[in-house]
Amino acid sequence: MQLVTRLLLRLVAVGSLMMLVALSVTLMAARQDIGREAAASQEVGQLIKTLGALQSGAALSDQVQAINDLNRSDALRHLHVALIDQSGQRLTEADRASESKPLPWLNHLLTREVSLQAYSLAMLRPDGERLTVLLEPNPYSETAEVLYNALLFLSLYAALAAALIAAMWISVKFAFAPLTDILAALSRFEAGDFSARLARSATRELNLIAQALNHLATTLTEQIAKQRDLMHRLQDVQEDERRKLAHELHDEFGQLLTAMQVDASYVLRKSAGQPALEACARAMYDNSSSILSQLKSLLVQLRPYGMQGGEERDIALEQALRDLVRHRQSRRDDTLDCRLSVALGTVPIAQRLAVAVYRIAQEALTNVMRHAQASTVDISVRIDYASHTLCLRIADDGVGFDPLQTEAATGRAGGLGIAGMRERVLANQGSLHVTTLSPRGMVIEAVFPLPVRSASGLTLDPTPALS
Repeated sequence: MQLVTRLLLRLVAVGSLMMLVALSVTLMAARQDIGREAAASQEVGQLIKTLGALQSGAALSDQVQAINDLNRSDALRHLHVALIDQSGQRLTEADRASESKPLPWLNHLLTREVSLQAYSLAMLRPDGERLTVLLEPNPYSETAEVLYNALLFLSLYAALAAALIAAMWISVKFAFAPLTDILAALSRFEAGDFSARLARSATRELNLIAQALNHLATTLTEQIAKQRDLMHRLQDVQEDERRKLAHELHDEFGQLLTAMQVDASYVLRKSAGQPALEACARAMYDNSSSILSQLKSLLVQLRPYGMQGGEERDIALEQALRDLVRHRQSRRDDTLDCRLSVALGTVPIAQRLAVAVYRIAQEALTNVMRHAQASTVDISVRIDYASHTLCLRIADDGVGFDPLQTEAATGRAGGLGIAGMRERVLANQGSLHVTTLSPRGMVIEAVFPLPVRSASGLTLDPTPALS
C-alpha cells in the first residue's frame, strides 16, 4: 500500500471516530439543555402559582419566601422576580448573585447593546393592597450556556487535533520504521559489505527501495566476485610469467654469463705479461661477474626462495620474507634498519594469499628504499585469532606522502605501487589502510580474512567487508 493512501485511510478513520465522539457529546449537551429548560418551565409554573396565591390573599411573607427560593435556585432561567409593595419598597431579595458569578466581563460584553428593561405587572390583593411584580432580565444563564458550549467544542476540536497528530505520528513512525534497516544496509554497502538483505516492507515506496537495494547488492556481489576472479587470473598469469622469465634468465643468460666469466678467466691467465690484453681480460671478467650478480638479484625479485613451486604447493612465506629483507638490506649497505616480525603459528596460508602478502611487502619495502628517506622500517606479519585474520603492517619513519596531493597530481590516491597493493588486497577480500604520520612516518596495514574451518574440518569461505 502506498504511504499516502495509508496515511489518508488512518486520518479518515481517526476523523470519523472523533466525529462520532463529537456527535455523542453534542447530543449529551443538548439533553442537559432540554433538562434545564424542562426544570425552568416547572419553576415558571411554580411562579405563576405563587403569584396566583398572592392575588388570592395568601400570606405575603410565605409568598415572598417562595419567590426568594425560586430566585436562589437558578432554575428560573433568564429572569429574576422582584416584588414591590405600594410604597415602593422591595419585598424580595435583590439580584446580587450575578455579581459574584465568574467572568462578569463576558456577561457585560454580550449584553452591553441589549435592552434589559424590567417588565412590571400590577397586582391587587383582596385586602386592597397593591403590589408590583418586576420580571428583571437575567442573561447570565444564557451567557453561561454559551461559554459552556464554546468550551465544549474547543475541547472537542483540541481532542480531534491531538488525535489526528497522534495518528499521523504513529503512522509515519511505523511507515518509516524500515528506513532504519535501509540506512544500516547502506552503511554496510558503503563499507563494502554487500551481504546485507532488506526484508519486505508494507509500504509500497519503501518496499521498492528495498528491492532495488537488494538487487544492487546482488549485482555488486556478482561483479566483485568476477572482478576478484579476474584479478586472481591476472596475478596468476603475472606470477607464471615471472617464473618463466626467471627460468629463461637462469637457463640462458646465467649459463652464457658463466661461460663468459670462465673464458675471461682463461684469457686473464694466458695474458700474463701483456698489460693491454690482461687489462681487457680483467674488465671482461669483472663485467661478467657484475652482470651475473645483478642477474641473481633480479632472479630473487622475480622468483624468491620458497616461491618456485607450482600452484599445488604452499610457499614458505616466512622464509621468503626474511630473504627479501636480507637481500634489500644488503643492497642498501645496512643504512636502513629493517626489522621483521613473523608470527604465523601453525595456521596454513594459501599460496595466493602468501604471494599477495609477499608482493605487498616487497612493493612497500621498495618504496621505502626509493622515496621515504627512512632510517628504520618495521614489517610485521601475524595471525589475529580473535578476528581470524592475517595482518600485515609496514611502518617507517620516512617523509611519507599526502594522498590528496598525489591524487590531484596523478589522478590516483597513491602511486602505481599503492594501486597494485589495493588490487592484491581486493583480490583476497581484504582491506588496506595507508596512513601518513606527523611529523614523519607512514603506516601501511593490510588485513586478510582467513578461511573459517568448521567442526567437521571443512573450509568455509568468509564474506568480509571490502575496502
